[in-house]
Amino acid sequence: MGAGFFIIFFMVGTVCSCYYRAGNIHLVNKKDFVSTVSRGLVMASKLHFMVTSVHGRTRAFSVKKTRLKVVGVVAAGLMMASAVGWYAAVENVTLRVKSAAAKQELAQLQEKHHQLLASAADREEKQRAKIDAALQELKQRGEAIESILSAVDIDIDVQVDDELKNTGGPFIGLEDDSYGELTFKIDHYLNFLESMPLGTPVKGTLTSPFGRRYDPFTGNPAMHDGLDIRNHPGTEITSPAPGKVTISSYTRFNGHYVVIDHGNGFKTRYLHMRERLVKRGDEVERGQVIGELGNTGRSTGPHLHYTILYKGEPIDPYRFVRVAAVLDGTVSASGRSVRGQKVQ
Repeated sequence: MGAGFFIIFFMVGTVCSCYYRAGNIHLVNKKDFVSTVSRGLVMASKLHFMVTSVHGRTRAFSVKKTRLKVVGVVAAGLMMASAVGWYAAVENVTLRVKSAAAKQELAQLQEKHHQLLASAADREEKQRAKIDAALQELKQRGEAIESILSAVDIDIDVQVDDELKNTGGPFIGLEDDSYGELTFKIDHYLNFLESMPLGTPVKGTLTSPFGRRYDPFTGNPAMHDGLDIRNHPGTEITSPAPGKVTISSYTRFNGHYVVIDHGNGFKTRYLHMRERLVKRGDEVERGQVIGELGNTGRSTGPHLHYTILYKGEPIDPYRFVRVAAVLDGTVSASGRSVRGQKVQ
């Protein structure tokens, strides 16, 4: 805009210019006007520079404005390219720093992952060792229980509860000595032992063992289906296992007597009691007092006639007395009942 204004001003000044020549005023002719205007246009299209040295020499030069514009555009482009390159370089350095940090973090995570895997493998190995030890212990306990149960000489058979009757599903067998098989067997044994009448229901002296004997009233050979244990009248009689009282009554031969169903085929019978302390339908616990020793019914003196029935058949109660002693660690599982022996 400044260059254009300069050109217009120069043209108007040339047209209207007058100069003093020998005291006369002359108007510029047409040729001089065109020449002057041309010089003005040329001057307006260039930039003129004058450089003076320290010695007083002056040098002038001019540059076309169009060329200067091209140089400016090129310089601006170079500057923009340089700025873009600088920005890209900065971004590249930033990305390299971030990439190095990410690689370091990834290496740390991989190290932690390996540590976790090693720790998990170590825990798994220790857990497997514990399971193996538990399996071995379960197997030993199962064998110990089997050896004890063999002393009573009965087949282990757990009765099916009413709650299990309406059940079913596919059969899936268990491997021998597996954790599931051993735990199932131990649970089976423990359930059986829970209902097994272990120990003696009363302390005293064994006066007549289980088996063949001479009847104390007739003197004839007879089968004695229990143990006779002598003690003072009124001595407490306890239940050797939990169960339910099915009979609490009196007869001429049995005197006051009680029958308890312990489940899994076991029942116990107590004759000649002086007093019954439970009634039919009562639930009793192991060790609960159910009556007092007496001399009622067909009896020759104060004692308890103790019978164990398994699946309806009488079996030797002394075996179960011995099993309780073995579990207590006082005696071995072997041995036979002897008249005059103390039971407790």
